[in-house]
Order: sequence, then structure tokens, then C-alpha cells
Amino acid sequence: MKGGCFQFNSVAKFAQASLSTVCNRAGTRGTYGIKDCRAQTKGLLIPPTRVMAAMGSTFGGADTDTDQQQAVASFRQLVPTLGGNYKGAHGKVAIVGGCLEFTGAPFFAAMSALRVGADMAYVICTPSAATAIKSYSPELMVLPYLPEQPLQSELDPAMVSSVDETTVSRAVARILPWTSRASAVVVGPGLGSDPFVCATVTALMIETRKKMQPMVVDGSALTHIVAKAPETVRGYRLCILTPNVAELGRIGEAVGVELPGKMSDGWLRYAPHVARAFQGPVVLAKGEVDLLCGPDGANEGGPGELQPLMCCTDSGSPRRCGGQGDVLAGIAAAFLGWALKHQQLLAQNLTAAAAPGASPAQPPQPNQCPEGITRTAGSNGLDAATVALCGFVACKVMRGAARQAFLIGERSTVAGDIIPLLYPTFKQVVGCL
Repeated sequence: MKGGCFQFNSVAKFAQASLSTVCNRAGTRGTYGIKDCRAQTKGLLIPPTRVMAAMGSTFGGADTDTDQQQAVASFRQLVPTLGGNYKGAHGKVAIVGGCLEFTGAPFFAAMSALRVGADMAYVICTPSAATAIKSYSPELMVLPYLPEQPLQSELDPAMVSSVDETTVSRAVARILPWTSRASAVVVGPGLGSDPFVCATVTALMIETRKKMQPMVVDGSALTHIVAKAPETVRGYRLCILTPNVAELGRIGEAVGVELPGKMSDGWLRYAPHVARAFQGPVVLAKGEVDLLCGPDGANEGGPGELQPLMCCTDSGSPRRCGGQGDVLAGIAAAFLGWALKHQQLLAQNLTAAAAPGASPAQPPQPNQCPEGITRTAGSNGLDAATVALCGFVACKVMRGAARQAFLIGERSTVAGDIIPLLYPTFKQVVGCL
């Protein structure tokens, strides 16, 4: 990627085992040749395949543990050091979401960002959601700036009004000063389907792109914005899309990649094709195994077979309680903010070092580029490998905390039980404070 970013040198090792090989090792074999998956045109229909029952248990072969350790070691260099910092130096995460029906999701995302080390979190929601979210925690700044349809319109269809561009523009102007100061923006937790909300958030996403801010798109934003207007994120590399299997099908169809048959975990094998079609964002496809897929793919498994950049196979909670995706989105946003700031400070150091007699800027970590990451750019973005690396470590932290929460709560485990365990898990996974 021109303009320069970090490139994680060991990413290719995660793609050495093809998805077909993984299926075979797990006792399931794809029923169609890989060559059938090559088409890139609108309306692509990928032939059906069997579900990858135990896909992740052997992904990457015997070197998986070593490669994952190298990945975590590279990420460790991106973690900001404690001490001598100003408030906000370790990240300000903005969560855009929250409506009358869904107030828990933005809270989970915001608190998760704080619990892994971000300094501050904003929640930008509708007025009908604000009081509830404010009552959950005094740690959050809750801004009721998303416009919404009047409640009476649900009872009286005659009161339903079309989206007013003036209302949307005023809302965006009110919100931008807050999102502009964020180190990363999460869009979608608890967003809902209100047309005023979706129009406003679509405009905010476009402004976020213009400012080159990291963005994580989750939940309702995938269904009601990306699936309907994929150009909102297409081509934007400072972005992670976090679809579950159902959402993967919706956003895939939006970019011409129709997934075959009935919804199943078998759809995960086509996540790399969806990522390529979006031509920029990393697709973090959530399922039995979490796949992180980049826009360029990797043809390691055979002719035409695209591979994920990384794959998280750690065990999580056997109980699939709601809110875990929101927790993951908040963690990933905090990590993306760290990575971008590290790169910007490193670029400043390189510029200062090149100037005769100039004093270098404060190094982001040891005054070297992290092991496993190469300098290929300036301060205008991150490459897909680094974005995927942040998502990969976020998955490991999320899954580890969920696993520990289940050991305590078992069938009663809920997302709120996971959040207090995020930081102990972070220290265990990453190996630093």
C-alpha cells in the first residue's frame, strides 16, 4: 500500500493451509472445485459446500502456535507504555449506536474499550436511549445527538416523515467535533433501523473516512447501511467489518458475492472472497472460528482459492450469550487506535531523524520498528496486515475472557460477566501491562 504502513511479515504463515485442507483435516471435504470460485462479477453465485465442522482445530498446521506467538509479540510493541501521559493518550473511542430498543450493545462496546486500556469512551446515541445508557456507568460520556423518528409515528403511519436532509446535516455537524477527536470509531452496536439514524450515521461514516480515522463496523450498521450502500466502506483500509454468518451473507450479496444454500458456518469459507470484493476493509468473520480476511487475499491453497490473513481458533464460551460481538468491536477499536498512533509517532521520528540537527520525537515504544512489522509508509493509514493483527489479538482477548467467564457462570454467563475479565485476559495474552 502506497503512502506507507506497517506490514506484518509473518501473516503469510497463517495462510499456508488452505481452507479445503482444513476441511479435510476436520473430516469434511468441500464438494466443489476451487476453480468454481474465481468469478468476480456482479451476481456471483459460489457453489455450495459442506459445513466446516471443526475447521479451526488444525488451521495453519504444526507451526500455528509459533506463528501466533510471533503475531502477539508484534502487537505487544504497539501497546502504549504507562506513565507520563496525558488523559486520552491511550485512546478515545467513539461508539455510534444505541436506540430505544437497544441500549446494552453500545454500553458493552464502550466499556470493553475502556477495560482493555482506552482512556475515554463516548457513546453517541438517540435521545430515547441516552438516559438508560447514562445510568449504566458514570465512566461513559453519552451524547444524545442521533435524530430519530417521533415515537408517535409507530402508532400512526400518517406521522411517518421522510428523512430531512437539514436535520441530518445539523446532527452530523453536532456530532463531528466529538468523533473527530476519537482515535477510533465503532459504528453499529444497538443502532437499529430508524431511517433518520441510518442516514445520519451513513454521513458520519463518510466523514470518518475523509479524516482517515480507524473504523469498526458492527451489528445494525452492517445490515442497514453496508448491505444497502457498500460504497460507504468499499476501498477503505482503515476499517474492520465484523459480520456474523448471517451478516456475512448480506454484505456479500451487496458486493456481488452470493453465498450458497442455507445459512451455515460453511459460509465462513467464502469470507476471503467477500473481503476481496470490498477492496479495502478487513473482514472479521465471526463463527466457530474467527477469520480475518484482507482485500488482497492469498492464493496459498491452490489456484483461485483465497485464504484469510489470520485465523483465531482459541476456545471461547460454550454459551453464546448476546453482546459478545459488541465487546469484540470495542476491543478492536481500542487496538486500532493504538496501532495508528504508534505508526504516526514512528513516522514523526523518521522525519525528525532525516532533518539535520533536529531532535527526534518521543518514540512510541523502543525506538525501533516492532519485530515482524516493516515500515512501508507514512502516517496516512495502516495496511491490511496490521489492521488484521489488531483484530486477531482482539479475538484472542475476547475469547479468553469469555472462556474464563463461563468457568464461573456456566449457563448463566452474560456479556456483562465477560467485561471485568478482559484486562486480566489481555495481560495473559499480550504479556504486558
